[in-house]
Amino acid sequence: MIGTLLARPLELMEENFRRPTGRAGRFFGNLMAVQHRSLTAWTIEHMDVRGRQRVLDVGCGGGMAVKLLSGRAAQGFVAGVDYSMEMVEQAVRRNLPAVARGRVEIRHGDCSQLPYEDASFDQVCAIETFYFWPDPLAGLAEAYRVLKPGGQVAVTLEMSREAADDPSLTQRFFGRRFTERSQRAGLHILSGDDLVDRLTKAGFQDARFVSEPRRSLGWVCALARK
Repeated sequence: MIGTLLARPLELMEENFRRPTGRAGRFFGNLMAVQHRSLTAWTIEHMDVRGRQRVLDVGCGGGMAVKLLSGRAAQGFVAGVDYSMEMVEQAVRRNLPAVARGRVEIRHGDCSQLPYEDASFDQVCAIETFYFWPDPLAGLAEAYRVLKPGGQVAVTLEMSREAADDPSLTQRFFGRRFTERSQRAGLHILSGDDLVDRLTKAGFQDARFVSEPRRSLGWVCALARK
């Protein structure tokens, strides 16, 4: 596998960020879980998750966000959905004690058809996955459907149009090349205002965003209420 990774690292990264598959998928799933931990923790701080809330992570990957969320919603329930079976299995392993206690559930599913009842969650988040949604408005409509009235949605991106005007070294030498390549591959590279506009079009209210322009390739988290 190492030889394959070295032969075409960017192509493998793009393929397995979108839908982790096989041995390479398991490798990148674990890598993303660790790499995105600080972004995930930052998102959860802005979500203000409470102890008895029910929270859904759409595109849960290897389950790091589910694990951190379940620590916040200690008397609640956290669910994760991912359309990669490798990531479902990895997320279950990462959260096995909480899964065994019935406090966490991981399901195979798609953002455009979430496997949950109407008005069943207090919060829904999508961390570093919105780029890949084939129909973003349909996915946001599903998030709206499964949220309780007054519930909150949070959409976070590590790569956005919010990157700093005075870029960091990482942004200067790596960011533009990777962002342009990602756009050619079909990823949705958005600004905070773009995210707010999509949330509003999906029916959400009080949409806003926060950003950390110098973190990675421009962290942004958009939040709104049903």
